[in-house]
Amino acid sequence: MHDLQPTGRRCTIPMQQQKCSRAYFLWCGLALVMGACDADGGDPPPTFAAVHERVLQPGCVFATCHKASATPGGSLSLERDVAHMNLVDVASAAVPDRLRVVAGDPDASYLLDKLTSMTPAAGTIMPPGAPLEAERIDLVRDWIAAGAADDE
Repeated sequence: MHDLQPTGRRCTIPMQQQKCSRAYFLWCGLALVMGACDADGGDPPPTFAAVHERVLQPGCVFATCHKASATPGGSLSLERDVAHMNLVDVASAAVPDRLRVVAGDPDASYLLDKLTSMTPAAGTIMPPGAPLEAERIDLVRDWIAAGAADDE
């Protein structure tokens, strides 16, 4: 197979094969380093604080919607101190057989239906009249997919 040439106590591999071997080991080493860099999974998952600050607070929590004293959304307060416990693993009041947020499963989460569908299972898309940008929807989707943890 290899044209090994004995030189005393050592064998040498022809120069062209040595270059290929070096390149192979270089690529293997690079692959290991790149794998180690990604071992932590890349970017950290979004926090609930980020979801609340960038999505819920500006788009949902104000006097006429999902503030504790508001109506009609007053039955679902999304104020920071209660929002997580009102969303995760809680049945929707409008569609009781669906959970508002199913940790780890964005597609099963009623919240995503309300944020993305022009014809959600009940009611209208939220926020009404001004659908969210894809970037903010992705933030919510990624938070749910990562387990919907409360970081406070």
